[in-house]
Amino acid sequence: IYFMNGMMDFDLSERSVTEIGFDHGPDHLSGSLILPNQNHDGPIALIIHGDGPQDRFSGDGYLPLFNALLDQNIGIYSWDKAGIGDSSGNWLDQSMEDRATEAVAALDMIASKRPQSSGKIGFLGFSQAGWVIPKAANLTPDNAFGVIISGAVNWQDQGAFYTRTRLLTEGKTEPEISDEITRKQTRDAVIFAPDAKYSTYLETVGQDAPAPMTEDRFNFVKRNITADAKDDLTRVTSPILALFGADDLNVDAKTDFATYQSILTGRNGYNEIVLFADATHGLLRSGLFNYQLAADMPATTQLLFTVMGRDAYAPGVINKLSAWIGNVTDKAN
Repeated sequence: IYFMNGMMDFDLSERSVTEIGFDHGPDHLSGSLILPNQNHDGPIALIIHGDGPQDRFSGDGYLPLFNALLDQNIGIYSWDKAGIGDSSGNWLDQSMEDRATEAVAALDMIASKRPQSSGKIGFLGFSQAGWVIPKAANLTPDNAFGVIISGAVNWQDQGAFYTRTRLLTEGKTEPEISDEITRKQTRDAVIFAPDAKYSTYLETVGQDAPAPMTEDRFNFVKRNITADAKDDLTRVTSPILALFGADDLNVDAKTDFATYQSILTGRNGYNEIVLFADATHGLLRSGLFNYQLAADMPATTQLLFTVMGRDAYAPGVINKLSAWIGNVTDKAN
C-alpha cells in the first residue's frame, strides 16, 4: 500500500491539467496549469525554480509536493525555464530582475485566465527563488502570497557556505577551508568583475578546474554575483512564508532564517519564518535524502523517494505550507 501511495504522488492523470504559455520579452514560456478540478476558484501557486536547467516538473521531482497541495485545494502553475523543455530562449541569459519580471508576466497571464481565483494567486519557489520572489512581490504588490523555500540571501555568502560544506565533506581542516574560501573570493572578485572576460576566467581557473564553466554559465554568474535579497525583502508588503531546513547543505539556513526573521517579523500579520529540524535544502527528511546535488543521490535513494512520495518531506512541512496558503487566501473571499 505504502509503495502504491508513493507512486500515485507522481501521477497527474486524475487532475485538471491545461498546457498554457506566456510571452516574456522575446521568449515564449510553456507551462502547465494544474487544478484540483475544473471549477477551482481557490489559490494558485506559481512555481519559481531554483538554479539549473529546470523543466516545469523538475524532472518529476516536484510532483509529490504538487499532488499534496492539490489535495488541499491549491492549484499550481509551473513552466519550463527559458530554453528548457518547450520554452524558447536561454535561462542563463537572465538576471534575477529578468526572472522576477518573468514571474510577474506569468501571474498576469494566470490572473486573466482564472478571474475566479483573483486575489488568491501568489508565488512558491526554491533556493534561488529567494532573490526572485521578493523582487516579483515588489513589482506586483497585490500578489496574494510568497512562499520561499530555503531562500538564499547573499550570493557570495551562499557560495562560501556551499564551498565550506563541500570541503568539510572532503575532510579538509578549518585552516585549509578558510584559506580556500579566501583564495576563491579574491579570485572571484577579479574573474567576475563587471568588465571581466570569459577568456580571462579560463586562463585563471584552467589549471585547477576539473570542469570549467561554459561561457553562458560564466556570464550568468557575472550578471548575478552581487545578488542580495535584503533590500528587496525590506520593501515587501505582501505576506511571506519562509521555510528553511536545519540540515541544509547548500544554503546557510540558520543564518538566513535569522536574517528573514529580523527583516520580516511584524511587517505583515501573516508573515512566518520557520526552521524545520532534520530537513534538507528541499525540506526532505535529512536522515534519508541529504545531498548537495540531486546528481549525488544514489539510485537506491532515488527509488526510496519514488516509494515515499510526499512522505519524503520532513514532518510538518506540507501541513504548514498548505495551511498557511489556505489561511492567507481565505481573506480574499
